[in-house]
Amino acid sequence: MQWLSADPSYVGFLVVDLVAIFCLVAGMRWISRFLVKPVTRRSEASNIETAAAVIALMLALTGVTSGSFSLTLSDEWWLVISYGLLAIVLLRLGVWLQDKMILPALDLNHSTIQGNMAAAFITGAHLIGTAIVIRSAMQWTSQDADLGLVALLLGFIISQFLLALETRLRITWMTGLLSAIDSKSTPLALKAGAQHIGAALAISGGAHFASAIEYQLELAVLAWLFSSLVFLLAYLALAELCVRFILPKGEVYEGGRPALEGAIYLGWGFILPALAS
Repeated sequence: MQWLSADPSYVGFLVVDLVAIFCLVAGMRWISRFLVKPVTRRSEASNIETAAAVIALMLALTGVTSGSFSLTLSDEWWLVISYGLLAIVLLRLGVWLQDKMILPALDLNHSTIQGNMAAAFITGAHLIGTAIVIRSAMQWTSQDADLGLVALLLGFIISQFLLALETRLRITWMTGLLSAIDSKSTPLALKAGAQHIGAALAISGGAHFASAIEYQLELAVLAWLFSSLVFLLAYLALAELCVRFILPKGEVYEGGRPALEGAIYLGWGFILPALAS
């Protein structure tokens, strides 16, 4: 209890953060459930997307709740709430962009409402991937609220551009992916989702380079974009090499191969940002 006697106000700030997070998570759950309300009693797909949305929001919030508190309880409350609400808007906007502009042939939202769990996994992976990049954007701006807001918006733009690039490349390489999702092939959707999240983890490594030149915003953004693109391409190349030369051939252990490949994608997603730190 030494920390409490040294700073009694810590409990107050902690309570404010917890209450704000509780309200934001409840709001995200309600919004997601409203947008993907199932048309039948089988609501597994809608629950999967809602769960991913909640995880994504809480992951994004770790970027603003970590580090030092604000000067007052009121400032802390409005900081967490404002960033949280903006994160909710950006996360849902990212889903809309993926659905309507990147994968328009699938209509992921409608498929999820109809109970397609493969579509829900793809949408959930995009939510979590966007949150990973948003979190890295929040963390490299220290305690400057104005700069943090700009970084959050820029992080969202960069994430959508690079994740869209990864999605298009994945569709090109994984022939039959779109038809597999449309036919509710959950294993392939899980593998694609793991690759998407791994790509977001790799992209987030670029934020380390931006943090070194934090207050030269234009230069920081260029460094972030360029390094993130390099990390994405390196991630795709390294993961593909592992899949081709380390894992067994496609006809061996066919039933579990998507899980094996998904593990490779996530593993490289964790390793590359660690190498940059």
